[in-house]
Amino acid sequence: MKKYLWLVVSLFSLLLYPAMASGHATVISSNPSPNEAMDTLPEKITIQFSENIQPAFHSLEVFSQDGDKIQTQDSTISEQSEKILEAKWKGTIDEGIYYIKWRVVSSDGHPIEGTIPFQFGDSAGLSDQNNSEVNESFPNSINVMLQSLQYICFAALTGILFFRLSLMKDSRLFEASRRTRLYLWLSYAGLAFSIFCSLPLRVTIDASVGWTDAFNVSYIKEVLNATNFGTIWIMEILILLLLFLVIYFMLENSLNKSLPFISFIIIASLMICKAFTGHTAAVPNQALAVLMDFLHLLSMALWLGGLMALLVILPGLADRQAVQEDKKTFYWSIIQRFSKWAFLFVIILIISGIYSSLQHVPTIHSMFNTTYGQLLLAKIGLMLIMIVLGGFHFLRGKKQTKKLGYSVGMEFGLGIVILLIAALLTNVQTAMSSPGPIEKTLRTEENNEVTLMVTPNEVGDNLIQVNLSNEGKPIAEIEQLTITMQPLDTPRGEIKLQMKEKNTGTFTSKSILTMPGKWNIHVHGLTESLDSINADFIIFIGNS
Repeated sequence: MKKYLWLVVSLFSLLLYPAMASGHATVISSNPSPNEAMDTLPEKITIQFSENIQPAFHSLEVFSQDGDKIQTQDSTISEQSEKILEAKWKGTIDEGIYYIKWRVVSSDGHPIEGTIPFQFGDSAGLSDQNNSEVNESFPNSINVMLQSLQYICFAALTGILFFRLSLMKDSRLFEASRRTRLYLWLSYAGLAFSIFCSLPLRVTIDASVGWTDAFNVSYIKEVLNATNFGTIWIMEILILLLLFLVIYFMLENSLNKSLPFISFIIIASLMICKAFTGHTAAVPNQALAVLMDFLHLLSMALWLGGLMALLVILPGLADRQAVQEDKKTFYWSIIQRFSKWAFLFVIILIISGIYSSLQHVPTIHSMFNTTYGQLLLAKIGLMLIMIVLGGFHFLRGKKQTKKLGYSVGMEFGLGIVILLIAALLTNVQTAMSSPGPIEKTLRTEENNEVTLMVTPNEVGDNLIQVNLSNEGKPIAEIEQLTITMQPLDTPRGEIKLQMKEKNTGTFTSKSILTMPGKWNIHVHGLTESLDSINADFIIFIGNS
């Protein structure tokens, strides 16, 4: 039963991990604010984001309604906070309608841009427009392919080393098998290629230029010196060089027991670097996020890489056994050893997957109505097919009469497709950008139930409804009900509303929510007997 059960469970566990992603930076406040009509210009233009922005490839420009550029100083990161982009005026401006065009690279490495319209003086009215953030709806195809190649090569290298260290435990693996040596060097070459090419690719993304300028020295210097990616890339190149030397000496000294283990540790360090270059840079608890990313990537690589080794390396090694019965015993003993290790990989995959899922898919609505959620659903569909294949392999494996067949190759191919989807998920905005309508209920110490509903729960106009009940019955005799809404990412933007009673125990109001992110909603009710009903809700406002 254990021989193939690991395949079904481990593949299923990948469903729980919606790639290493977090939401991109969003604007939470600005001065001027979107659609603001002002009589006095502020000393400088400021835009505050939900996360730190990188000190490279940012811009802030102002244009008139006719498209003429207004003179401002170059944009800078505020000394007060790395979340604030600012630029000072070079002079005065005439009355009229203007547009602030901005562009930044968020801490998770994703460029974002947008416009903020505002009106100065008593000119014609400004039409109602929302602050428009422009993100690619689908990531760069070259970026996806390079990341997929990197994931596959991680799996291939860790899989063959794990095969040598824990499954076969025989130095002859690297000494006698030409196929194994070729497999090892091809995997290293693919990994090195993906990491080397990631630098010019990053230049094209961050600087918003074509491949003809990807090797521009000034752009490369700015990426290397002023971005998180640049620092990590330099470390990756140094680690790659070290890995080349260790693999070379490992193959030349096959009896050395420590070099395979050192190679494995070096590859694991590259995975840690990879965990630092993704969306983990934008989450509050970065250390935990990086750890979970690393553990998930390592476990996934060991599982998929082990499967690759079983398909590519194991048959040739089994054929070298002199006696037919020895071939069968050797073949199935390796699979049995791997199945025991695979259960550990499954546990780690599940824990890290649940952690990430809870962060990035807040509601069922967001699962079906965001690009991120729809990609995740596609991943689930592929997983269902793989589970069926895994069940077939489990039933056939009980007899131990045949080697792993073509159906396992099909299953491995589906795993590669899933890695492509994982690379896509890494580069799209998470489902947190569109959580959808929200409904939450809290019970107070007095056994009252307070239900909060916000629709559509995104920046702009929203309908807010509060229901008060006790033991399932609406609470009458409410003198007044107020709510105070405070964004948690900034001290600005507090909104107070006096709710109107629609029906007994039901109160509604309309409000414009001005920024995405976490909000605290404090509900305060006062009865005719002067008793208070209080409840605090933490909700996440979307930006779509």
